[in-house]
Amino acid sequence: MRARSWWLAALALAALPGLGGAAPRSAGAVSAGQRSAQQPAVGAQPAAGTQIDVLVIDASGGDAGIDRGLAALSQLRRAPFNMFTTMRLVSRSTLPLGGAPARAALPDGTATVTLVSRAADGRYTFQVALAQGARGGNLTFVASAGEPVFTVRSSRADRAMILGFIVR
Repeated sequence: MRARSWWLAALALAALPGLGGAAPRSAGAVSAGQRSAQQPAVGAQPAAGTQIDVLVIDASGGDAGIDRGLAALSQLRRAPFNMFTTMRLVSRSTLPLGGAPARAALPDGTATVTLVSRAADGRYTFQVALAQGARGGNLTFVASAGEPVFTVRSSRADRAMILGFIVR
């Protein structure tokens, strides 16, 4: 039970700005329950061809090091992710980011990404619906193009699946 509590705390830290790379929603943002995932806010349409990369990272405490492609992501060198000394990129999916939901396969389920809004300053608010069998959950992220955001999914105390999202 202690490991599960730790992971919940790690997930909460990952959502804090400057720690996990995710920015909080602005005070004027609408919660996911107040707007249908099928209908993004007015002005939510990104520039044509906007995409989002979905990264699936296997993280553990082994000695294999960090994949070269992940080394440039500084957020993975900060808490709570820095407790893992081995990180391997399992998959990378590129999805269209627009008004319609887009789905990426995960090793243990799916992630459905939906654009909620795009602010005048260019920041994107998007929702990620995670499904794993009968279980699921929704996360909302705010990020600029090129700014990675991460969350942790864990199966054991010594190993985690880290999900990353980068708007392109």
